Amino acid sequence: MALGLADPGAVLTRIRRDLDRAAVRTRNGLKHLAGVGFPEVGCSPHDEVWQRDKVRLLRYRSDHRTVSTPVLLVMSLVTKAYIFDLRPGNSFVDALLAKGLDVYVLDWGVPDAVESHNTFETYCDEYLPLAARAVMATSGTEELTVYGYCFGAVLSLLFLAGHPELPVRSFAIMATPVDFSYLGATPFLFREGRIDPEDLIDETGNVPPSVVLDAIRTMKMTGDLAAYAGLLHNLDNSEFVAAHQALTGWAQDHIPFPGACFRQTVDWFIRDDQLVKGRIVLGGREIDLRSITCPSLNVVGEADHIVPPVSTAPIADLLPNLDDVHFPAGHVGLIVGGSAQRRTIPVISDWLVEHGEKA
Repeated sequence: MALGLADPGAVLTRIRRDLDRAAVRTRNGLKHLAGVGFPEVGCSPHDEVWQRDKVRLLRYRSDHRTVSTPVLLVMSLVTKAYIFDLRPGNSFVDALLAKGLDVYVLDWGVPDAVESHNTFETYCDEYLPLAARAVMATSGTEELTVYGYCFGAVLSLLFLAGHPELPVRSFAIMATPVDFSYLGATPFLFREGRIDPEDLIDETGNVPPSVVLDAIRTMKMTGDLAAYAGLLHNLDNSEFVAAHQALTGWAQDHIPFPGACFRQTVDWFIRDDQLVKGRIVLGGREIDLRSITCPSLNVVGEADHIVPPVSTAPIADLLPNLDDVHFPAGHVGLIVGGSAQRRTIPVISDWLVEHGEKA
């Protein structure tokens, strides 16, 4: 039988395709290594509707607000809030807006020596109640929904339990640390007395971002390697590279942890397990997390190495009106990435819509 010869035209087409792919991979790789061409982040149109000190309340523009109860998104103190609005097509804010929700984000700003004296009372008895009232005044409503992410969920828990007078219609938390003993080696060292909070506080009176980042890296030692392996495999996909740059940029864009609040965190939650117990002395009065009786949602990432599910588990015994949902996602993958857009965010947004509509 005669051996067939390959079509020269097809061979040339394949060669050109491979050369083009190699050129794109080289270009994207060089841009990434040089740190140029990083995509814009946090670019959904919004307006600043309230401010106190460095704290700003942002309302996102929409012509499609159909749900009666506005949503206030609360971020951690050590990372910037634009993770809620990372980039077009990969934005938690945009997904909520598309569902007709009225969306607000609280931006804490970047603390310096002035904010080093900020305590949980500063955030949970001052900024959050004022911001909540500003949300309702701006939207012209008598209720709101609060949504806390990571340490922002801890702030939200203390805020709601400490202010039952505020009309919170529903409450959602995601990747919430409750039992701090499961948050890597650092809490263990604090518990054992091998390190003291003062050892980590710099001349500004705050915990510097590098310390926070190093502590997070110890919780997932292979995280950077896995991320770069994924990047290498997808260097010919410019959209993937842009998404990777935006996400890794945010993950390294930590801000100082206010020193006074950090000391309280170590004393209250690491050494004394007050969140697990559900009772915290805030501003001289005891608050009980079990007093949060509004409908609540607990979003957990089964692959979360920053706040593992076992750390979040005690919340099920503390909130009496709780819906508990688990996803095969990591800490950030709950709201960022293709899987979040397909699986996690639709469940979250549907819950927010259902519990934001007035009967």
